Amino acid sequence: MSGPRLYTEEEATHQAYDIFLELAPNNLSDKDVEDFNEYREELGFIEEGEPDDQWQDFVALEIEPEHFIQVLVGLEFETDDVLFAKILISRDKDAPFCHILWKETA
Repeated sequence: MSGPRLYTEEEATHQAYDIFLELAPNNLSDKDVEDFNEYREELGFIEEGEPDDQWQDFVALEIEPEHFIQVLVGLEFETDDVLFAKILISRDKDAPFCHILWKETA
C-alpha cells in the first residue's frame, strides 16, 4: 500500500497564499489589507517550514510534520516585521485542511 499523495511544499505554499488573499479582507483590518497590498511587492514575505508546537493548542489533530507545512505571510520593514497570518496547511491531496491564525487587530 502506498502512502498519501502529497502536494509539494511549493504547491501547498501557493494554496496557503491563495487562501490568505481570499480571506484576508474578512479577517484583517482595512488598514492591514491596504498596507499589505501597497507593500507586498517590495516588502512582502512568505516563509514555509515545519509546523511549530503552538498548533497543538488550536487544532485537535495530530500534526505529522511530513504531511503539513506552516506558512507565514507578512511584511518585512526595516524596524519591524508584521505577521498577518500564520497558516497550517495539509500537503495530503486526499485530506485537505487549512487553519489560519490571523494578526490580532488592536
